[in-house]
Amino acid sequence: MDTNIQTDPDKVTVSFSDQQIFLGIDVHKKNWNISVYIGDTFFQNFHQEANSLLLLNYLNSHFPEGHYVACYEAGFCGFSVQRELKSLGIDCIVVNPADIPQTNKGMLSKTDTSDSRRLGTALSRGLLNPIYIPDKITESDRQLIRYRRKTLTDLQKKRKILKSAFHSMGIVIPKEHDKPYWTKRFIEWIRNLNPAEISSRILISHVVDDVEFLRRRLLQINKDVRQLSSHERYKEAYSILISAPGIGIITAMTLLTEIGEIKRFDNFGKFNSFIGLCPSEFSSGETIRKGKMTSRANTALRPLLIEAAWIAIRTDPALALKFQELIKTRTKKRAIVVIARKLLSRIYHIWTNTRLYEKGILK
Repeated sequence: MDTNIQTDPDKVTVSFSDQQIFLGIDVHKKNWNISVYIGDTFFQNFHQEANSLLLLNYLNSHFPEGHYVACYEAGFCGFSVQRELKSLGIDCIVVNPADIPQTNKGMLSKTDTSDSRRLGTALSRGLLNPIYIPDKITESDRQLIRYRRKTLTDLQKKRKILKSAFHSMGIVIPKEHDKPYWTKRFIEWIRNLNPAEISSRILISHVVDDVEFLRRRLLQINKDVRQLSSHERYKEAYSILISAPGIGIITAMTLLTEIGEIKRFDNFGKFNSFIGLCPSEFSSGETIRKGKMTSRANTALRPLLIEAAWIAIRTDPALALKFQELIKTRTKKRAIVVIARKLLSRIYHIWTNTRLYEKGILK
């Protein structure tokens, strides 16, 4: 039997063409917890598989023609989820977890649902500032530079393990080998050690093998970074940065990959705030109190720039003179932070104005 299904010509379907749909997403490897807001009004919370297409299908079926805006905390997935959502027409920002408004109650009770609702509430009320998202090439190059730092850290840990073992075994390192860096002669000396205990000999052999492997790996990464610095996308800025005193290939390439586009910083204050070479401040009324350097910093760049400042005071007369003035009233460690900030200011100037560094200039 044939049936004819007729549609109602006067039927009007719902449309959210003039509405913004906000999504707070607590991102995990296998699933997402999502809180949905229509304008600034909470609508629904749900779990789903970590799949961008599933989310798009949900939005199209529940809020057709709406303007979708999502956010999630920076974390293990980097910017991959943001790029997927954006390719599907869902605007998405990534935020620093420390910048999300939090209550004391929220700090004492933390769940996936509360996290996604906190994100959605802040997003719907315009309280979030997105972090900068680099292009995929810059992000990939950044990962290589960061892997170098991790390799260097692993190498330093292996050395500490062996030195600690020497203390336990009662082995004294000769003065000619007791240096911050390891020479081939020192490694040969370690190889020739023959403690009575079998396990001690095995331990020394394994750790030295690890050290030599990591040294070779670090050497290869250094070659890769040097080759990367000559690439057309970095060549001009790299030549400008290394003209500054104390700035070598690693610091320059770390700056280029961590910063990305220097012009995203409107002024030096914002640039310095990102690096973290500024003091914490607790002021009220007429009382001004400034403390140690802020805990918010780029952990890759800040130590490199302080290290560069120690070199700069030996190569730039202007910075050397400033350092001598500073140590009259403060410790050398505090003085070098001021020099690092001054050096950073000059780096910002030459980078934004595409000009080489000039030594001996007071201002």
